[in-house]
Amino acid sequence: MQPIPALPAKETLIGIVEDDEDVRIALATLIASIGLKPEMFETADALLASGRLSELDCVLTDLQMPGTNGLSLARHIQRTRPLPVILFTAFPAPGLDRQAAAAGVRCLLRKPFDPLALINELESIAS
Repeated sequence: MQPIPALPAKETLIGIVEDDEDVRIALATLIASIGLKPEMFETADALLASGRLSELDCVLTDLQMPGTNGLSLARHIQRTRPLPVILFTAFPAPGLDRQAAAAGVRCLLRKPFDPLALINELESIAS
């Protein structure tokens, strides 16, 4: 009797929401390097309009972008399809930690952040 082949493990799909193309590509490269699948969006509004939110396992988003910002995106996600959100920013404002926690953000990273911190967080989500 032939052994039954194992089903492939589900790919972990990480949405990257970042208006800076260089940063978006760098994050996608980093995410792919650890075996996760990146899906890139230029803005939060582009993600929401794409219809792909239901496919994502995690959203990695910048705070400040044209249109809907990262905190508003996190709030929307938690209301419609709760999933891990990692927020990053180069311009932390007073009270941002509290606002991020209230919006359901799992992790807040300040740019420039240690790639290892992001990798550890993503591996925790994917496992």
